[in-house]
Amino acid sequence: MNYNILTSSDWGLPLHPQSYPGHHHFRLNNNLSDHADLQWIHSLARFAQTGYLQLTIVVISFLLLVRYLLQRSYSKITLPETSASTISVPFELCAQLFRAAASALMIVAAVQLGGKWTNVVTLVYALFLGLLRLFNDLEWRHIALHHVNFVLVTALLVVVVGELLPYVDVTYDQPLNPIVASSVATLAAAVLVAASTPREWIPPSVDLDLSEKIPTREPSPEETCSWIGYYLTYEWLTPLLLKGCRKQMTIEELPKLPWYDEPFILLSRLLSARAKSSRSLTTMIRFLRVELTTMAWYSIIAYTVELLTPLSMYKLLGYIGNPDSARVRPWAWLILLFIGPVTRSFTFQQYIFVGTRLFVRVKSALTQELYYRAMGSMELDDEVFEEIAASGNDKGKPKKLQAATAAGRLANLMSADVDAVCYGKDVIMILCGVPCGTVIVLIGLYQLMGWPALVGTVAMLALTPIPLLISQRMMGLQRDMKQIQDSRISAVSEYLTSIRAIKYFAWEDAIIEKIEAIRRGEQKKIWGLNILYICLGQLTECIPTFALLLMFGLHVLVRKEKLTAEIAFTSISLVRTLRRNLSMASQLSRTFTSALVSLRRLDRYFDNITPLLRHPNGPLQIKNASLRRHKKAVFALKDVSIDFVEGGLNVVTGASGSGKSTLLMGILGETLLESGSVTCPKDVAYASQSPWLQNDTIRENIIFNSPFEKVRYDRVIEACGLAVDLNEFPERDETEVGENGASLSGGQKSRVALARALYSKAPVILLDDIFSALDAKTSAALWKEAFCGELLRERTVVLVTQLPWIAPQADLTIVMENGQVKELQQNIGVTRHTVTIDEVIVDEGNVDTTVEVAASHAAETNGTSLNGTTLNGTNGTNGTNGAAENGHKKTAEAKRQDEVTQEALKTGQTARLQFFSYMRFFGSPFHALLAIIMSILSNASFVGTTLWLAVWVDAYDKEDAYNIGFYLGIYAAWTFGDTFFSGLTYVCYERGGWYAARTLHSNFIRAIMNVPLSWFKATPVGRIVNRFSRDMTSLDNQLVPMLRMTIENAVRLIFQSFAVSAVLPVFMFPVAACCLAGIITGEIYTRAAVSIKRLVSSAQSPVFAQFADSLAGLSIIRARAGMPGTFGSQLADKLRVLERCMEAQYNCNRWVALRIDMMTALVTVAAGAIAVSKTGVVAAGIVGFSLSNATTLNLLIVVLVRVMNELEVELQSYHRVNEYAAVEPEEKPDAYKEPGAYSDDPYDAVPKNWPRSGEIEFRDVTIKYDLEGPEILKNINLKFRAGERVAVVGRTGSGKSTLMLSLLRFTNIVSGQIFFDGVDITSFPRKRLREALTIIPQEAVLFNGDVDSNLDPTSKVPKEIVEKALEYCRGIASFQFHRDEGHENSEDSNGSTDATDLGVTLATIVKAKGENFSHGQRQVLSLCRALVRKSKLMLLDEATASMDYETDQGIQEVLRKELKEHGDDRTLVTIAHRLKTIIDYDRVVVMSAGSVLEVGTPKELYEAKGQFYDMMRHSGEFEDLEKFLNGA
Repeated sequence: MNYNILTSSDWGLPLHPQSYPGHHHFRLNNNLSDHADLQWIHSLARFAQTGYLQLTIVVISFLLLVRYLLQRSYSKITLPETSASTISVPFELCAQLFRAAASALMIVAAVQLGGKWTNVVTLVYALFLGLLRLFNDLEWRHIALHHVNFVLVTALLVVVVGELLPYVDVTYDQPLNPIVASSVATLAAAVLVAASTPREWIPPSVDLDLSEKIPTREPSPEETCSWIGYYLTYEWLTPLLLKGCRKQMTIEELPKLPWYDEPFILLSRLLSARAKSSRSLTTMIRFLRVELTTMAWYSIIAYTVELLTPLSMYKLLGYIGNPDSARVRPWAWLILLFIGPVTRSFTFQQYIFVGTRLFVRVKSALTQELYYRAMGSMELDDEVFEEIAASGNDKGKPKKLQAATAAGRLANLMSADVDAVCYGKDVIMILCGVPCGTVIVLIGLYQLMGWPALVGTVAMLALTPIPLLISQRMMGLQRDMKQIQDSRISAVSEYLTSIRAIKYFAWEDAIIEKIEAIRRGEQKKIWGLNILYICLGQLTECIPTFALLLMFGLHVLVRKEKLTAEIAFTSISLVRTLRRNLSMASQLSRTFTSALVSLRRLDRYFDNITPLLRHPNGPLQIKNASLRRHKKAVFALKDVSIDFVEGGLNVVTGASGSGKSTLLMGILGETLLESGSVTCPKDVAYASQSPWLQNDTIRENIIFNSPFEKVRYDRVIEACGLAVDLNEFPERDETEVGENGASLSGGQKSRVALARALYSKAPVILLDDIFSALDAKTSAALWKEAFCGELLRERTVVLVTQLPWIAPQADLTIVMENGQVKELQQNIGVTRHTVTIDEVIVDEGNVDTTVEVAASHAAETNGTSLNGTTLNGTNGTNGTNGAAENGHKKTAEAKRQDEVTQEALKTGQTARLQFFSYMRFFGSPFHALLAIIMSILSNASFVGTTLWLAVWVDAYDKEDAYNIGFYLGIYAAWTFGDTFFSGLTYVCYERGGWYAARTLHSNFIRAIMNVPLSWFKATPVGRIVNRFSRDMTSLDNQLVPMLRMTIENAVRLIFQSFAVSAVLPVFMFPVAACCLAGIITGEIYTRAAVSIKRLVSSAQSPVFAQFADSLAGLSIIRARAGMPGTFGSQLADKLRVLERCMEAQYNCNRWVALRIDMMTALVTVAAGAIAVSKTGVVAAGIVGFSLSNATTLNLLIVVLVRVMNELEVELQSYHRVNEYAAVEPEEKPDAYKEPGAYSDDPYDAVPKNWPRSGEIEFRDVTIKYDLEGPEILKNINLKFRAGERVAVVGRTGSGKSTLMLSLLRFTNIVSGQIFFDGVDITSFPRKRLREALTIIPQEAVLFNGDVDSNLDPTSKVPKEIVEKALEYCRGIASFQFHRDEGHENSEDSNGSTDATDLGVTLATIVKAKGENFSHGQRQVLSLCRALVRKSKLMLLDEATASMDYETDQGIQEVLRKELKEHGDDRTLVTIAHRLKTIIDYDRVVVMSAGSVLEVGTPKELYEAKGQFYDMMRHSGEFEDLEKFLNGA
């Protein structure tokens, strides 16, 4: 070959197209046809030398700068600059020096060599622009720097192509000019410095309406890090990970939230997109247009450049097989072998980075949108939610499921469905990356094997519909599972919210069975999904493998071609890539189908909500209005006209169920206005019948986001009688009230809710039966201070009450009856007078509360906190103080962060090998062992397949491949063995994980239902529901795949490392170094990631809690002007914390993945270099086997480290569930003797037929809530005979409710004994005791379902008894006006519609919390529940306090009738504030300061002129009571 031209001196001359040496060489030499494929390299180099590209770059940059300066906008607000906006002097000096040096060297090169002046112009332009950027404002500096960097990078690429690219040709051996080399190196250094320089932060420009909502803050590290740090290395996260690997992380130590992820900005973007789109799918596409486009490009690039690896391997194997015929230097393929995986890693990690950021943004924006929609809309009908749950399932009639509550369904939309939408982001990979990569793979296969590749492709396409059909079926199952999951989460949330009632009635087992029945249905669907998932996964893996087998068979049997090493192993690499692409697509399709289901559910919700009715602003007035709660409600207010007295007291009274509360709801706009008109001021303060309080301090509940005015606040505290109550709390008004006000008594909750209304400056105040939870004296004091003082002066008050002495003092009295105004009595200008009371309202020196609160203190010795320490029982805080130790109040943000951090730290560490503990739940040790064995066999068959191929390939070189069928048959056996064992592995793990999830859920719900009530005081229900939803979802779907992938990849890494090292022993060193570096990197990551994951899990709970909290108090929040916006801001505050945690978690994943990718890419290059060095020594087939395994090591190690860390992170869910599943129960079942067992103490012997009567005896009983706390009851000696009706009365705090709770064993009996039917109640389990008696609490609790399931949740009572009990109650006044929404559609067992004259039947629908019944009607159903149980002892805790007199009398009459019918062995004990209720009782116990003050018949106590007489005098009904007693 003639090399004269190649060695000519032309290479030292200026490089112009006409003088390019390669041009003459390829034009003149006819023997260089083999070099035709390299002609493009020399042509490209010549074009780069022309200078056109450089000039184009400069012109484009200049024109863009001019355009920017002319169109620059000044219309937005820019936040003030900070230190992060200043220029980094060291980096700027280095950049300027390198740019100057590169320009100088390029000038020298141009002078010496000529023809490089366009390069000089480009670099001088960059240098000049770099100097100009130092002047003017920050935004100009930022834009100019972008242009400088753009020019430098493109100039470097052009120079490298022109000067260095030709050296890949083995025939090109000219030395590189030192000046040019120096210029290129200096330019590269300038680019590197520019890419490494921290970015100058530009304060964001935001719209005017958003600027006030966004808190001013310093930039996050990702906003100021260098371009290399942001796009390639994620170095800005290194300090975080190093800190996280040394200690537990807190919220404050996480990177700040970038301004572009500010919740309000995200919400604004989403609402803007929603305004232009009708469907949620198109809204998401508009909202995420930039993110989705970016992800699409990254995925296309990643899936394209990764195929450089098989290309490089093909060329290297070709070189090793025949080095003399190579035309490209092997180092070029080694460079590509490094560039391919590294570029793929950079782009793929950026794809995931943008995808996870998308996840956070969608979650934040959609959560806020759902919240605001719920805040501004009326509650949806159940039928709509059922449609949402079904989401288009038209096949057959859906099964009847546990009805889900509105709050539960919305919470599930906010959590599970929003998450599902977020996970659907990877459809971009399926639509863009996977098809692009697949097409290139198929082209490569065709280039390797010709038409057999087409046949194999056709076979794959023919089998493709099978996975599609499976995916379709999975979508249906996914939809059904979502529906059942809705029901389960709703049921858990509802039952846990009403846990007290469940404890009172010992219904734990019945409720557990109900929840587990729903769970069994859910798990049936999950198992079906798992089976389909396994089939889908195996098919997607099996189809490409079968196609490869077909290709090889046709290639060697039909085409009679040799199966060379480069063809065989490159084909395997391509088919593995194809199989991985299809497998990933099938797995991601699962999330995409789930996302589509969730998007439809969201659309159904948004389509069906009804905006809240906003009445015209004006005086409070109703004209000819007809109001209905919702469209399908039977009960309605008809033709109501009321002109309320402005600035006066308007009292609404009437029988229970007559429409009093509906009237208030109508004023608030919470009902449908069918006709007429309502006017009302915009700002209304509302106190509901069931008090709603936030889980915050007493002070925060009262001021309710208003400015704090100390004088006004103190006056309100005094007026509501809260001063004495606050003295009982160590933290006074900074005491946390707990969830649903758990730390306060019923009366205290009512007074705090009233204080909230009084403290507001709203011109209209609506009060719904606020006196019902108060005794007569407290009511009188409240009337005097609040209603007769100046706090309500010139404010319009609408008060619903049953107290008879209030109506005569009202300016207007409205009497309601059956949805109509029966009577209007005007008495404008009447003077309100006080009821004479003593100065002492409550008993001093005692801390008794009502049953609800006392129960929360129950048996503190039995209630332990999560770390095993005894709860202290103080005031129901969630582990945080309302005030900091220095006396200064914490900010809201600090409290939120502290709450998240505390829960995260409380969760504790997760053991590294805790997955062994998890695998114990697989069903048996054998099952767990079988799963591991299957992983080993599956990987052995995988490696064996490649090894046999190497043997087959080398047989050609040894001329042993005479029996093609033998080699092909063995290869087929290995291939199908791999598929078979892989399928078995999936089955073993999925079956074990399914069983483990079932067991853990069962243990979890049983443990939660059996803990003492005090445990719930320290553990918010939102936190528990979070574990039932998010953590159980992790156990169902995510933990098992991570466990399987961890074990499989660990085994495969061992197999492949030994496979490579056995062929090339020297390769052990780079493999060992890579593994060591991977372990260290992974360890750093894992420690930090687990800590951050803990913070993420904990940060979810406040968002859940705010959602549930707000939904419970919607009407109260919406009544106040501007309050929904305030609550929206509070949600944004919580979302900021959550976003901050989630972004840190996801970003750390990128940090570790990138580093391991880099290390393994170096190992792959090392393997290639070693293989090249062994050319001619080791057979090509064995080298191919070695390289085939080496090139997948990078993916294998990164996946292994990733899934190991993900496994440890996901094990947090197992740890969190198992933590609650192992909580200490209220009592251990084996702690007591069996009924009928022998005992030396006759009082400890429990007869099998116990109790036979309701006799109760207290013998010298002293009671405490906390063993270390004060004595609540002291030396109580009482005896209630069987058949007696006993009333317990006394002032607030006298010990009445404690006495009642002692009978249920919610207290500690520190001395003395309580006997029930002659048996000491501490000698047998609490459950047996609570089953033997019945309590009717002050707040009646009803559950979702029907009347039958509410009266008898255990389903053990014969239906005749239940029906009879309901029949007893039908005559009570409340039920005459029942508004039964479900009544019209309910059918009896014979399919006939219930007769309308039956009113309430067993089939009548009951909504969550009994919302379709009035307060009085719920209490009547509570009475029915008591009658069903037929208990020998019945306890009533102020059960009729909120009822009208007729309903109260009806209930008392039913009780008298019930006691008379069943002999003289049933005892009734009643706590009552209304003396008229108990004036005909057999005996009255008067309590004071924890002691019994008086005992006797009402007549005896009246005549004694003692405390009872005093209470009669101040009841407001003294004449009626006296007349009854004197007539008795």
